[in-house]
Amino acid sequence: MKIDDKVLNKLDFPKVLARLAEFCILPRAKELALALKPDVDIEFVRMALQKTEEAKNLMRGNPLFSVRGAKEIRAYLERCLRGGVVHGEELLEIRDTLRVGRKTKQYLQEFRESYSGLWDIVLPIESQKSLEDEISRCISEDGNVADNASPELAELRRSINRLQNRIRESLEGTLRNPVYQKMLQDPIITQRSDRYVIPIKQEYRGSFPGIVHDQSASGATLFIEPMPVVQLGNELREVILKEHREVQRILQMLSAQIEGRADEIADLHEALAQLDLVIAKAHLSLDMNAGSPELVTGQQLKLVQARHPLISGRVVPLSVELGIDFDTLVITGPNTGGKTVALKAVGLMAAMNQCGLQIPAESESKMGVFTQLFADIGDEQSVEQSLSTFSGHMKNIVDIINRADERSLVLLDEVGAGTDPTEGAALAMGILAELHERGCRTISTTHYGALKTFAYETPRVKNASVEFDTETLRPTYRLLIGIPGKSNAFTIAGRLGLSEGVLAKANTFVTEREMQVADLIENLGETRREIEIEKLKAETGRQAVEKQSKALEEKSNRLDEEVEILLALARDEASELVREAKREAEALIEELKSALKKENKQQQDIEKARQGFRKISAKLDQGRQIKRTGGELTADQIMLGQTVYMTKVKQKGQVVKLPNANGEVQVQAGIMKVMVPLTELKLAQEEKKAAPKRAREMGMGFRKAEEIRSEIDLRGMLVTEGTEALDKYMDDAVLGGIGMIYVIHGKGTGAMRAGIHDFLKGHPHVRSFRLGEYGEGDSGVTVVDLK
Repeated sequence: MKIDDKVLNKLDFPKVLARLAEFCILPRAKELALALKPDVDIEFVRMALQKTEEAKNLMRGNPLFSVRGAKEIRAYLERCLRGGVVHGEELLEIRDTLRVGRKTKQYLQEFRESYSGLWDIVLPIESQKSLEDEISRCISEDGNVADNASPELAELRRSINRLQNRIRESLEGTLRNPVYQKMLQDPIITQRSDRYVIPIKQEYRGSFPGIVHDQSASGATLFIEPMPVVQLGNELREVILKEHREVQRILQMLSAQIEGRADEIADLHEALAQLDLVIAKAHLSLDMNAGSPELVTGQQLKLVQARHPLISGRVVPLSVELGIDFDTLVITGPNTGGKTVALKAVGLMAAMNQCGLQIPAESESKMGVFTQLFADIGDEQSVEQSLSTFSGHMKNIVDIINRADERSLVLLDEVGAGTDPTEGAALAMGILAELHERGCRTISTTHYGALKTFAYETPRVKNASVEFDTETLRPTYRLLIGIPGKSNAFTIAGRLGLSEGVLAKANTFVTEREMQVADLIENLGETRREIEIEKLKAETGRQAVEKQSKALEEKSNRLDEEVEILLALARDEASELVREAKREAEALIEELKSALKKENKQQQDIEKARQGFRKISAKLDQGRQIKRTGGELTADQIMLGQTVYMTKVKQKGQVVKLPNANGEVQVQAGIMKVMVPLTELKLAQEEKKAAPKRAREMGMGFRKAEEIRSEIDLRGMLVTEGTEALDKYMDDAVLGGIGMIYVIHGKGTGAMRAGIHDFLKGHPHVRSFRLGEYGEGDSGVTVVDLK
């Protein structure tokens, strides 16, 4: 069972998918995004929303996380499966995609417990490291087959170089020969048809021995291959043909390896596309300031302060519920009041939720899963089918009634419109009554006043209206649940200048009952507005109290921290006094001993004095044991990555090693790592507020920082992306104590290398940098010495 595309089109759902596709990197992910359809299985929807939330959480800690570097390789795989050959640049794209897949799985494997949904996506990826290495060995970064791809190719290319040098030397000798200099049109060596030639004047054709390969447009110049190099040219041509055959053999060999692993590579590419789609969902959520609603069983929804996802700028939020206290909602009120926008917003939220897309609404929102979504919105007039607007709507509604059940969400815009008002209102009530009896969740907009009474008198049916400001003659777009709308026709007409006489005559045609209903509606509306104003005041007051309470708590915490600092200073001063007293006492005793060492009695007096000093010192030591405030830590409280405050040096740092046998903890403060006793540590204020789960995640992050590698690969990135990644990497490297790093940017056009070098000049972490030497990557690598 799936939701009709026609319904999704009416809700403008494809526009949401188009925005989602813009955040995708891989073409395959864009295809998946545009083909996304709401699912009707609650567990599937739950897992899809979980993956989106995991991707958002992951991006908060690593904003650069993506599948960037992977390429569209499906066409290459298909060519290999048909026995075709994949060429140099294409092989590099396959290699880069394999590398991204392997590294992405390695990264997520470290956090698979925290991101179990994302881990499930990359689980099918199988490492193809050997194939990556083989492509890297055989194909250089410029896309050509490398010399060391095979011993035969290396020898052939050496032979080509030797023959080209011999030909060039022979031709240069000819150019220098005085006999031929007057025959030369220009003293240069050039090529025609892959043969080395010299431009000779036409009149010396018979005097210059050689083979003519070309002629200038004017005929004044002949391009002649001198006879002494003809044989060498023939040999060169043969070797070049052999070299081409060897290159083709290597490409066929690599293509055959890809063909043998085509299924695994295709699975890897598909997994990356699926991951790319989930990351795009997270980006879209951040762009819309969206979040996951509470997913509930049963067909119900509660939207709190929801914003239409396709309307930019200032949007009046929508709060609506259905399937909780009532199953059918009838929205009444004038045109241009925003009823249709509200209807579409509800349908879009349901469709987005069931696609695993987070919705732009507050966290208190709740959504169920609907097995069918029906909508009759907009002009259904059809020239091709000779249908009027009324007939078009009726055709849709007949289809809805034939298919809708208690698990369906039905959205009807201006139900019963387009015909006689009396019959239209009766028909609308009949349609709504039928859908309501079936248990459908229905939202309908209407002009008909009779439906207001129907909503009042029918259990689990509720009136609603879009508020209209009669002073400005503009809708406020605020949906009021429980209050039916009124047409405001007389009020609007009067404000626009219609005479009181005409309005009085019009009033005579309104029945007394209708006037009573209108007055009742107006009174209800005023009462509801007063209630809303009071609620707003109460909410404002509550927020002010919470803000004040938070400020007082922060002030109290700051005072506690200042007291701790003062106590630490007092302890330090007391300790210094004790140490100074001990030093003076020891010096005095030593002087006495050396002056009176021959007199035993006086020596005994000295020892007694020493004991006295020790008693004084013990009292001082006891006096400096100031009552602790509970901020000191024990060994079982310490976790990797925690932020702690070092009371002795009055600095904050992060725990990078747990306490040793001596009760000392290694703490990183800036670029320095120091060993600090447990007694001189306490939790930093923000660490006290942090959740245990977050602390564990930080611990994982610090373990990763300790294992940071001394190289970064920027190939496949744009210059701006490369410099951003390098900047973050150098911060991590400096924190990790790495002194020298290798930046792999490839050779290519040289644009990335130039951009990286410009970025490194004057960077505060950089002492010096240079291109790699032989064995370090040559000009494809820059070696950076960090401060």
